Amino acid sequence: MLSFIEKENHFHHREEVNFIPDSPWDLARLSQMPNIYPLFEDEASGIKAIFYDGVSYKGNKTRVFAYYGVPEAKGERPENPPLVPGILLVHGGAGSAFAQWVKLWNDRGYAAIAMDLEGQIPFSSYEELSGESRIDTNTVPTEFSSHPWSGPAKQGVFADYAEPPQDQWFYHAVAAVLSAHTILRSLPGVDPDRIGVTGISWGGIITSLMAGLDKRLRFAMPIYGCGYLYEPGTFYGAGFAAMPPDYAEKIRRLWDPSSYLQHSRIPMLWVNSNQDTHFPLSIFMKSYAHYEQNNADAHLHSRISIQHGLPHSYSAAWSCPESYAFADSITGAGPPLIRITQSEQCGESLQISFDSQIEVTEAVLYWCEEAADWRRTSWNRVQAVVVQEETNVEQGTATVALPYGNCAFYMELANNNGWRTSTALMKKN
Repeated sequence: MLSFIEKENHFHHREEVNFIPDSPWDLARLSQMPNIYPLFEDEASGIKAIFYDGVSYKGNKTRVFAYYGVPEAKGERPENPPLVPGILLVHGGAGSAFAQWVKLWNDRGYAAIAMDLEGQIPFSSYEELSGESRIDTNTVPTEFSSHPWSGPAKQGVFADYAEPPQDQWFYHAVAAVLSAHTILRSLPGVDPDRIGVTGISWGGIITSLMAGLDKRLRFAMPIYGCGYLYEPGTFYGAGFAAMPPDYAEKIRRLWDPSSYLQHSRIPMLWVNSNQDTHFPLSIFMKSYAHYEQNNADAHLHSRISIQHGLPHSYSAAWSCPESYAFADSITGAGPPLIRITQSEQCGESLQISFDSQIEVTEAVLYWCEEAADWRRTSWNRVQAVVVQEETNVEQGTATVALPYGNCAFYMELANNNGWRTSTALMKKN
């Protein structure tokens, strides 16, 4: 296998990086190539395992474990193949770097890197890295272990708040993603102008923050995760409530995505369940609104996909076709998801106007009585009537009668490929 050291002359070591005011990360340094330590490669998939340098922890050097893969580009001229787009894969709790996740994206034509964020390796012991280590792209590992260069592990909900910011887990996690981006965009065959990020749960939190922090990104897709974590009535809000007030305010300012989303100018896909136990719609929709209000083009290129009963798991998140379709639409490999152009309440009815290059086959209104706890809401489902214009089949409307009384609701539209787009959560006028 050709190591990183042998290929180093292909790398771009430094880029111009736009700074975010008051960011605790040294973005200029994290845009420079970290040292890379190759481990092994899976010959069947071409996926490689590496360590790369992380930021220092309590004065000690750290390394981050990662898997990455670059698919073979396909084009009309084999002697000059096109560059492939890329994706950063950010895991959540009870997770690590997943080779299976990398392969899912490689199989779709994307270079991908999945990094561990908790000072772990996806093996039961460090000794497994030596000798005949194998990359399993068919099974998600459930055993993780530390290694000699481990940084901090996640402690509850920012439970390490009293540590200096540079020794807190979240600082290290975001830095690891920033460096992974630097690595991915420097690989031969990867288009540095078509790299996005997606993350699940805690990874969705980091993805939401990265959307406003890393100006090199082309798009971002948080799944479940969002900002406004400090608000009461949520799993994360309880963690903030347990902190002394001065620390809670400091952590909010440093790590909550609501401190960064206003800087995002990239397309975003927001995916969540309408009953998620960790990220209720109250803070999810508030995060989207904060992003949208500060991005004049959000209504053109960004989408929401609120999915009824979507489980909170890696397998469920990986199975959402909307993420792959959205990435393809931004990188020029496929048509866009349905775009909702207008939402209008007319008396006791709701009418949604939309654009879609693929036939819209279903529209459903989900409504509920206004909930005190969005995590336990009981949703009602009403079929809407879809009409697409005969002269312009890419445009149409969906209309449905609203229930009597006060209620909250959103409409979900699905196209012939099963890709779902939602309106924002609304209340009856």
